[in-house]
Amino acid sequence: MHTWSKIRHKLEHEYLAESLRGRLTYFVTCYHGTHDSDEGRAAIRLDGKEILKSNFFDRMDVMWKHYYAAPRQPDDMLRHSALAAIHDGEFYQNDFYRAFDEFEQRSIADSLQSENALVRMFALLDRRTGRRTLEKLREQMQQEPQWLQMIYFIRLEAEKMPLPLERKSMKKAILFDLDGTLWDSSEQVTHAWNKTIREKTDRSEQFTVDDMHNFMGRTIEAIAALMFPDLPEKERIAILERCSEDEIDYLNNPEPGDCPPLYPDEYDIICGLAEEYTLGIVSNCQAGYIETYLRQIPFADAYTDIECAGKTGLSKGENIRLVMERQGITDCVYVGDTQGDADAAAQAGVRFIHAAYGFGKVDACDAVLDDIRKLPQTVKKLFKEKSNG
Repeated sequence: MHTWSKIRHKLEHEYLAESLRGRLTYFVTCYHGTHDSDEGRAAIRLDGKEILKSNFFDRMDVMWKHYYAAPRQPDDMLRHSALAAIHDGEFYQNDFYRAFDEFEQRSIADSLQSENALVRMFALLDRRTGRRTLEKLREQMQQEPQWLQMIYFIRLEAEKMPLPLERKSMKKAILFDLDGTLWDSSEQVTHAWNKTIREKTDRSEQFTVDDMHNFMGRTIEAIAALMFPDLPEKERIAILERCSEDEIDYLNNPEPGDCPPLYPDEYDIICGLAEEYTLGIVSNCQAGYIETYLRQIPFADAYTDIECAGKTGLSKGENIRLVMERQGITDCVYVGDTQGDADAAAQAGVRFIHAAYGFGKVDACDAVLDDIRKLPQTVKKLFKEKSNG
């Protein structure tokens, strides 16, 4: 078996498509001081940001869930469970090593059909996978896990290949921002961040809920600059990343009666819309934040897809397009409460509904929503206007 340095060199230089060289990199590490030397994490980075990451513990947890959920355990059930975990986007460094060994021994055509999703990923990013092959993969990619669709999208973007949304039938969708649009976690997040700053840094800043309203919807870099303008970018982002980690822990384990509030009749509104439209959430938040919202609501199944900057490293507008492409959406509106949301909708080429009940103001929009309960008729009117136009 190759050393990791040799594997990484081959993946990033010998095999990687020229359009992504210097932009896409791989990372693995072993945890020090753990019981098993196999324990560690792996990640893929685009332009220095982790767009896909997992670790030994999450991978093993998902693998065993697949294992025990099976009606029976044949001799190769462990292997099938491990492949299922990788399909779900959970892997660690040894999965990279094994996938690379298989990838090197197979042709590109065979690798693209491998039962191991990591092997298929290596093939998608390979310089030998040309534009003609990428074009032929469009239908197949609709059946792939979301993280692998993201990799495919990144490759298409790098090759400057068009992302046509034409389909045999129209598919309408409503995509949502999260903070200030679907829930208001500003009080809980403010509490968590202030606690982290007090207890885990040497900074004296403490922020208000009004400050948080101004932060929400921005990228982590923009928020960090507003919070700690006197610090170098790397240091202030490191503090904010620590705050964000503690924020997720706090929101996942709220004190009694301290869950972020939803908006009036949100359950009925969202469930009703899901019967007619494809629904999704696109946010500039960190990975895991949207999932926290979904765990705390009884209608998570109403949402077909989610995406965030913390996972892809892409802008909100690009993530809107990513969700549209992988869901086959032909007509879409984006609902958000800030100017950043309006800009993202414009970048994605979709209409924008301003959730004026949220945190911010906008310069222009296609419709104003002062109450989430008015969303069904507002959306219906916009889609009808486009059809008539």
